[in-house]
Amino acid sequence: MNQTLTRERQQIHFFAYLVGTGIHLASWRHETAFPQASIDFAHQVELAGIAEEARFDAIFLGDSLAIDETSNPGILNRFDPIGLVTALGAVTSRIGLIATSSTSYDEPFNFARAALTADHISGGRVGWNIVTTRDLTNSTAGNFSADQHFDHSLRYRRAEEFVEVTQGLWNSWGEDAFLYDKEAGEFFDRHKLNRLNYRGEFFKVAGPLNIGPSPQHSPLLAQAGTSGPGQKLGARFANALFASHPDIPQARQYRESVRAQATAFGRNPDEIYVYQAISPVVADSREEALERIRELDSLITDQQVLDFLQEYFDGQLDFTGLGADATVAQSGIPTITQPRTDFRSAGEQIHGREDEVTLKDLYSILTGDKRNHDFIGTPQHVADSLERWHAAGAADGFNLMFSLLPQDLERFATTVIPILQERGLARTEYSGTTLKSHLGLDPQQKGQA
Repeated sequence: MNQTLTRERQQIHFFAYLVGTGIHLASWRHETAFPQASIDFAHQVELAGIAEEARFDAIFLGDSLAIDETSNPGILNRFDPIGLVTALGAVTSRIGLIATSSTSYDEPFNFARAALTADHISGGRVGWNIVTTRDLTNSTAGNFSADQHFDHSLRYRRAEEFVEVTQGLWNSWGEDAFLYDKEAGEFFDRHKLNRLNYRGEFFKVAGPLNIGPSPQHSPLLAQAGTSGPGQKLGARFANALFASHPDIPQARQYRESVRAQATAFGRNPDEIYVYQAISPVVADSREEALERIRELDSLITDQQVLDFLQEYFDGQLDFTGLGADATVAQSGIPTITQPRTDFRSAGEQIHGREDEVTLKDLYSILTGDKRNHDFIGTPQHVADSLERWHAAGAADGFNLMFSLLPQDLERFATTVIPILQERGLARTEYSGTTLKSHLGLDPQQKGQA
């Protein structure tokens, strides 16, 4: 293992998931919130600056192509991720910038060019979060001239091919292929041009891509997926994998599984970082942290919760007459014989507690408000929990999905990170200039101390 990779694996790594006023459904209604946050570039720059000052690996921008009148306000009115990271690349200096893009509703050539453009503008700090996109009653398919969303297995076959094509396009040009030799009249070295000529089940792409390698060669690949095909896709291609597990044993089992699959693909498992998704709430006391959660929850309307669940379960259940405080058992959800594939993690979290978990609680679990009590409380408590999960092999890092922005991000950055820095578990300075270098993966930085 090279020296930079060895060093980075000893530390806890962090991504900041940035969405509007926060991941919480009602965060926009909080008295301190700025509801226009998702379309205010100055606000996005402020958030990125806080994360960069804390020396996070990257900020992470999710996306959703399934949009209707019941969508979470945080995703209903926001910038395109690739466009936003391109702009942020020009006004930040070291922090990584990860954008989500769908393999089901994009074309490899267009995406490869846009992403590599953003990577150049940022000096090699862009990442791609690979998603196949879930659909809500075909609202996504209807936006792309399609009558029906791809089924699960087909989506992942297409995704693997999409990544193969994209990587092939990013390899269109060898390093130093562009000579710019005015005297000889040679703009590029023809021996370093690689035509792709890809022919597959879904794509036929000739290449080459009309842009050369970035300072880190090409964007870092990230991916989230707990199903069998999802894990396979991540283990084959990605360097950053996102997961969400309620406890250390399950998180460790997932991490060991994807590392083993990566090894089977001939990859070095130490070049894969598993980031557990959590929603830390930091306060002067545990009771104060819990009160802040209760304050936000009080702002959620029953109708918002029920609309979401009705669509999430594709109309299989009738929630008429129920409120958001009804339990999962009362709703009939446990009787569904064919739940969604991505319901698996949520099902694990509520198993055995169906009589106490409410529909409002379930909403929070499904939408990313990962309220593991290990990460709710004082800065010392949260730092101790992060260290314990990392030491137990449950996580290489954490994707921080803050309920309320920018407050929760600021508290974490200014109170928890300094504790971890004192323990040598969080970086105090960036050692390189690219996103891949933050993970010890940049080939140009190998061997550096």
